[in-house]
Amino acid sequence: MSQNLYAQFSGTPMAREDIERLLRTQGYGICSLCDDGTPYSIPISFGYDGESIYLPFLAEGPRSTKAEIVSEGTVARLLVTTISGRFNWRSVSATGPLRSVDPDSDEWEQFIATLDDNGWFMRGFERADSLESIQGWRLTPEEVRGLERTEGPIE
Repeated sequence: MSQNLYAQFSGTPMAREDIERLLRTQGYGICSLCDDGTPYSIPISFGYDGESIYLPFLAEGPRSTKAEIVSEGTVARLLVTTISGRFNWRSVSATGPLRSVDPDSDEWEQFIATLDDNGWFMRGFERADSLESIQGWRLTPEEVRGLERTEGPIE
């Protein structure tokens, strides 16, 4: 009988409602992009409204790597994890194209409201002097996967 020696680390698929709960409650993760074959990952606050994931990108100056890489339709992956122990963790990845959120559109209000609701985003930030340095992006997940490990070690 063969046994997966890594089963205690690989996890099991999460239920859809558990994936939804993690996306609605965590509010931060790692956004990964690709720049001409070179991976680029950043910690990021996000908001989730049950369908779309809203990502605020801040330009850190005249040369912002994010701003140079991202354009309409760029595929991104958001990785969201919660880890409370070696054998107690959850991980969700959501992958899909990015679409710009126009600051002059009604969707901008949805963007701000969603970040305010469940992102690590403070409402006052919306009114900051640097508002023009915020780029709003909506990730529409085409693939969502969740794994979890919530038991003790396998004997």
